[in-house]
Amino acid sequence: MAKKKASGDKKTLLTRRQGQQFKEWRKVAVAVAANLADMPGAVVQHAELVAVIEEVDRILAEQAVFQANKQITSRRLETLVNQGGKLTTVLKAITKQRYGHGNDKLVEFGIQPLRSRPKPTVVPPAAPPPEAAGPPATSVPTSTTPSS
Repeated sequence: MAKKKASGDKKTLLTRRQGQQFKEWRKVAVAVAANLADMPGAVVQHAELVAVIEEVDRILAEQAVFQANKQITSRRLETLVNQGGKLTTVLKAITKQRYGHGNDKLVEFGIQPLRSRPKPTVVPPAAPPPEAAGPPATSVPTSTTPSS
């Protein structure tokens, strides 16, 4: 049996198929109810089908309520997470103000204390080593002019 590709995800396809099945069940149940006199052997199965349809309707109603409750709960959780974040930020700021930005006590509150880096010590440049003892080098003029 080949399956048709349809747009939408798996859940949407499943819901669409279930909806079509439920419509078909209702159509068959109504048709059988109208013709029960001609079909005496179908009374038991018809009653069971009607019971199944009623149970499906109850479950679908419960599912809708659960989904609505889930949305409400998710919104409430989002609000609480936002509020908790703001309160935590305020309390951390108060803690920094109380103990100071560099105090190690801040670690208890999950705050990393500010620690300044030690300033590098500047070593003065060493005096250049004295040149080797000997006659100083003299420059030789490139052009010689006679002295008079």
